[in-house]
Amino acid sequence: MASTDSAESTSRDPHARLIEIADHDDVYEFMFDQGMTDGLPVVPPTRERVDRMLDCAPEYWSDPQKVVATLPPNLAPLSVEKAAINAVMAGARPEYFPTILASVEAAAGGRFPLHGSIATTAGLAPMMLVNGPVRERIGMNWGLNALGQGNRANSTLGRALRLMLRNIGGAVPGEIEQAIQGGGHKWTLSYAEDEDYSPWEPYHVEHGYDPDDSVVSLIPVTGGPRVCIDQTSRTARALTGSIAMAFQQVLKPRGQVTPSMFVVSPEHADVYRADGWSKNNIREAIMEFTALPLRERLATSSMGGGINEYLPEQHGLTEADLDMPLSKVAHPSFIQISVAGSHAGKWTSIYQGIFGDGNPAAPSPTFSPPSARIRS
Repeated sequence: MASTDSAESTSRDPHARLIEIADHDDVYEFMFDQGMTDGLPVVPPTRERVDRMLDCAPEYWSDPQKVVATLPPNLAPLSVEKAAINAVMAGARPEYFPTILASVEAAAGGRFPLHGSIATTAGLAPMMLVNGPVRERIGMNWGLNALGQGNRANSTLGRALRLMLRNIGGAVPGEIEQAIQGGGHKWTLSYAEDEDYSPWEPYHVEHGYDPDDSVVSLIPVTGGPRVCIDQTSRTARALTGSIAMAFQQVLKPRGQVTPSMFVVSPEHADVYRADGWSKNNIREAIMEFTALPLRERLATSSMGGGINEYLPEQHGLTEADLDMPLSKVAHPSFIQISVAGSHAGKWTSIYQGIFGDGNPAAPSPTFSPPSARIRS
């Protein structure tokens, strides 16, 4: 642990090594030199700062040496204390710590493709959505620029998780992490849902939690957003047609994509509210509008961005099978929907998953986002 303080606190039994920095040394440059950062400066994790973070740990995580998770690719144990150190480095306030710990539980709970998202060349990273009373308690943003810069909670929650994956798990670019191009989502991508304005039940309630629960949900995305601007559609069906056309072009234009997040702005939500459309209505329409015969989704000599041409033979598909309709996603549940943004424009942002070239004749599983309740 980097520190500019010579006296070590005795409030806890620290296991993290305390590193003394000489007065003439620059602690920020030291942490760059040690490879502890994500390319931006980090906050020095002094003993006092780490203790303040630990003071806000939920009762379940009150032991600083309790292991929260084993993080790939190094399969290294992440203790509560190490989580606190990285939360400090990310610039998080102590009251964010329960949410940060919940994000680790969701990421390492077994349903999020954590190792694969780190090692793949596709540049996958966790997109974090926060629901419930904690949104207001820690001052998250679900309005203007909710998925951009400027809000401390939104920015540091995702960054803390990424720093843990780097500093504990070993997800270092150029080593195990091999993203071809990457993107800003590799630093942080976290936001809160506008539950009050949404025409639908909150995202976490949709997935089985109680309204008063505070929950972190994760989706692996390769970047975004692909913004669909439609300021003229007056019906839900017309609007969904525009969104579906934008969705059709993500990643391989003729190929399929894995679970993706559609962030609907309040003014687009108004269109759905007026027509009484449910999320399932939207999903069914997107499946309809993006459906193409399988043969039209195969890569060709003039358009390579499709499903591999050897796939029909690989899976024993007949000529008649090539006429079966295939939508942009293999299952409606792959279309995840939340509401966020300001009331100043009619658009929906699509954060896509990774390309999917599975067996088109095989049934696809229902997707449910990896999530964790924020402990108190």
